[in-house]
Amino acid sequence: MTEKAYRVLVVDDDEDLAQYARTILERRAGCVVRSVGDAQSAIEAAKDFRPDVVVTDIEMPGMTGLELVAAIRDTFPTLPFIVMTGHVSAEYAIRALRGQADEFFTKPVVSAELVAAVNRLAAQWRLRTEEAEEAERAAEVQRRLLPQRAVDLEGYDLAGGSASSRVVGGDFFDWYAVDDGMVITLADVMGKGVGAAIIAATVRAVLRAGARENDLGAVLGTAAEVLAMDLEHAGSFVTLFHCRLVTANGQLRYADAGHGLSLVARADGSVKRLSTSSFPLGTGLDDSWREHSLTLESGDTLVSMSDGVLDLWDGSLAGLDEVEKMARAASCSQDIVDELLALASVGAPDDVTVVALRRT
Repeated sequence: MTEKAYRVLVVDDDEDLAQYARTILERRAGCVVRSVGDAQSAIEAAKDFRPDVVVTDIEMPGMTGLELVAAIRDTFPTLPFIVMTGHVSAEYAIRALRGQADEFFTKPVVSAELVAAVNRLAAQWRLRTEEAEEAERAAEVQRRLLPQRAVDLEGYDLAGGSASSRVVGGDFFDWYAVDDGMVITLADVMGKGVGAAIIAATVRAVLRAGARENDLGAVLGTAAEVLAMDLEHAGSFVTLFHCRLVTANGQLRYADAGHGLSLVARADGSVKRLSTSSFPLGTGLDDSWREHSLTLESGDTLVSMSDGVLDLWDGSLAGLDEVEKMARAASCSQDIVDELLALASVGAPDDVTVVALRRT
């Protein structure tokens, strides 16, 4: 047996039929097979044997095969099941399929059909498992690229957070210290999943490479030039908000590439929406990005977010009004981030990323 051999768990209280299935799968499919005679033993075996496929009878003492499917899938949600029965009625077949069985066979099972089904389902399971592991590794890399959750910035309160609708996503936020203060970025790559996450990491690296450039519009122009070919090949584009804070006087210089989802909730009760007239990176529709500036006074709060935040309400820009209310009610920047991520945790359809900066 090799490490690549498929692992099959056979569950049948009839020892002769269990041995028949085991012999077929070992000799004709080269599988590693473990057989047990009851559902409870199968639940325990699934944890340490880690099968690629489970082949189970329906009628067994204590727990039926359909109940076994549900029990094992509490731990392995997409593990494939082949259900067998000696009863040939349509009712049994319907019950099996509604119980989320992947295949339904009546006994005696044709050996060639059993081998074909096991090979197909096991291959699909292995592929899904490898993709999930790859996505988790990418998610870990993405988490490590994020800045620490909070920073000690004298006179200011800064926080950020991100929640992906999948394991990984195309949103990211970043910040780092410069001589006179901080550079803060929030970006949103079109798309989801590993591909968007790779582009996001590339965008982050390119923007960080421009840290010494004083003109933020020029930074975005350079980033657009460097990333143009990659974004064209990927069929993607990036919206982003990129700003530089001078901590001594609260000056905030910023450039916006088609993002337009940032606001400043003023301590005096007014609000400034940082709208944009520039295009995203990767569209090829803009050769320059303008730098703007404002001053954060004591009690003012800057909030920048991805468009997934809007989907926490009705998807329109009216969601910015809700974020403004949060900013005014929050005691600190972290409260704003936590409240938005809590809303995202109940089934946000898109990635949600937010950065909040308050001058204390």
